[in-house]
Amino acid sequence: MKKFYRKRTIHFFINISIGIIIAIVFHFLEHTDWGEDTINKAFDVIIAKEAEESAEAMESVTSERDTRISNRIALVEINHEAYKKWGKPLLTPRDKLAEIVEAVCKAKAGIVVLDILLEDRDCCHPEGDKALRKVLEDITASKSTTKIIFPVRIGYDGEVRTHLFKDLLGKNPNFYPATANVSAAATDRVIRYWVPFDTYKDGVSGNVLWNMSFLTAMLAEGKEAELKELEHTLTTGNPHGSRHVKLDHGREIIITSDRDDIYRNRIRFLLIPKGTLPYHPGGNLFDRAYQAEEVKHAPLKDKIVIIGNSSPDAGDIHRTPVGTMAGMFIIGNAANTISLGMQPSHSPMWLNIVVEAAVIAMAAILFLYLHSFLAQVLSSVILLITLGVASYYYFLHTGAFLNFIFAVVGMSFHRTIANIEELIQSKGGPRNEHS
Repeated sequence: MKKFYRKRTIHFFINISIGIIIAIVFHFLEHTDWGEDTINKAFDVIIAKEAEESAEAMESVTSERDTRISNRIALVEINHEAYKKWGKPLLTPRDKLAEIVEAVCKAKAGIVVLDILLEDRDCCHPEGDKALRKVLEDITASKSTTKIIFPVRIGYDGEVRTHLFKDLLGKNPNFYPATANVSAAATDRVIRYWVPFDTYKDGVSGNVLWNMSFLTAMLAEGKEAELKELEHTLTTGNPHGSRHVKLDHGREIIITSDRDDIYRNRIRFLLIPKGTLPYHPGGNLFDRAYQAEEVKHAPLKDKIVIIGNSSPDAGDIHRTPVGTMAGMFIIGNAANTISLGMQPSHSPMWLNIVVEAAVIAMAAILFLYLHSFLAQVLSSVILLITLGVASYYYFLHTGAFLNFIFAVVGMSFHRTIANIEELIQSKGGPRNEHS
């Protein structure tokens, strides 16, 4: 009997050792492409679930406004019907855009974000360029307090590409250039992250060009001074390390040294346009989205107004964890995530250790008393149900992602080792216990 219990004890500690080794191995694999892809897949489930619940809650006419969606963000959409009506032009008609910008500024919007490139002249309709220039010049002359963000791109040579209204950007302190860049994982090209800034060449030195969503959030919070300080630090100081920008009500924005941080820079998709979610095709924008022809009558005072083309024929449609959507909605979701201080984060180290220890102990016991296949099935089901639910609600309340997925994947390796042990035992004679 003592020999039997001694053998069981040895097997238990062998299983514990196997679990620790697997945990260590996966800790290093987390920083590989495979590890990032695995985290993304798990994180996508939580992001999509959050979006579905937000959309479902807004379907009721008596539902309250989702507090995770900024009440300042509004969207002016050039949808497919308007795009067809305008003749599906290669360039968004500048005269139409001029009318939208003029109406938005007359409504005294706080910030206008143009998700429409203005690099090339419209050779077929030069009068459109003139109309838009006139509107921008009038806005400058009237000393309007509305801030307008224009998208610019950085070329292959590291220099900022040309812009039709570059001269006006220099004259009006409320006109800002910014990049519309977002980031996708190389493995599946799904848009998941916002990028805080890009750098460009100015002669021999490099300067910072802020991301549209980040710049929008900072301007909305009146953080121009902090922007200048951050820009100075990034161009002349130590570019490494995290930087914290304090917002109102205890919120903050964190810029990490890794611009593609797969936790901090992740977008939480809570602004859902029509046709994105299969079970909630109406989305949840309702009073936040306006068509181009509706903008003259829209209540946009002090709003963050994002203007863009959502027609699939315009070529600005991208895959996201919640479905496909136009770039203007991705910018809106990123701005919402940042401005409300909802950046996801890593779960605390102590919590990760506790979870891993519990998983290792559970696996050690199950693989000790059950056949390896049954042990794997039971442990995987238990982990997916308990830790999956716990991770989702923990994320909703804290914004931290509890990464348990490697523990589930690790069970297959645990089972492989257990299978080898079972095979060895079967060759040595009849089994009296499971390992």
